[in-house]
Amino acid sequence: MTLPNIRKLFVPDPGYDIYDADLTGADAQVVAAEAEDADLLSAFKDGLDIHDKNAADLWEKAYTSLEGTTKIGPKAARRKQCKSAVHATNYGASARTLALTLGWSIHEAETFQTRWFKLHPGIVAWHERVGSELRTQRTATNRFGYRIIYFDRIDSLLPQALAWIPQSTVALTCFRGALQLDEKVKEAELLLQVHDSLVFQIPQRTSRGTKEILAILENPIPYNSPLVIGWKLSKSNVSWGECENVQ
Repeated sequence: MTLPNIRKLFVPDPGYDIYDADLTGADAQVVAAEAEDADLLSAFKDGLDIHDKNAADLWEKAYTSLEGTTKIGPKAARRKQCKSAVHATNYGASARTLALTLGWSIHEAETFQTRWFKLHPGIVAWHERVGSELRTQRTATNRFGYRIIYFDRIDSLLPQALAWIPQSTVALTCFRGALQLDEKVKEAELLLQVHDSLVFQIPQRTSRGTKEILAILENPIPYNSPLVIGWKLSKSNVSWGECENVQ
């Protein structure tokens, strides 16, 4: 059963184009920055398919020799598993949880996580740093200086805190992009923020080009080496659900 595209219900005003601006790979980039992982940060900067790279690093020939592409076939299915497993592992999921979620044996999940942490020890250091802050202060803090205070049992909080840090950072990055757009493009009308994406409309008569809009949206996250997450822009003069990528 194919569900209807609800976004088609949202249409621009007459004479306007509706835009969808989306931060690309945002949460994963923040995790890489928190872990100070030069390998992952470099891969994002070079525009690599990070999930394809991770699968090749983790499973080597057992992955690269699979039939199909990253979009269809056995290779695509394995890439999708890697994406889910890395995301869950970064956010503190146990090997048992990973096994239940992906239909793996616990041994497979343990092997996967051991290999991932060996390739990216900064992830472990980040987990330990967040865990220490939880134990001593009951808080987690993001790079913008915002913090969350927890009151539940400490031994169950690490996954929540690990998820909150990148998710809050990305939401703030997106919101700050919206504020910059509102300030610098007076004709733009902000409509909606959905975590890492913005929906807005601009009159078709505007002289604003795609590059200018993307440059206005960009705002660095204040790590020691500032992290700038790129935006992907799509638009339509029909509906939000029919937005198409623009270069």
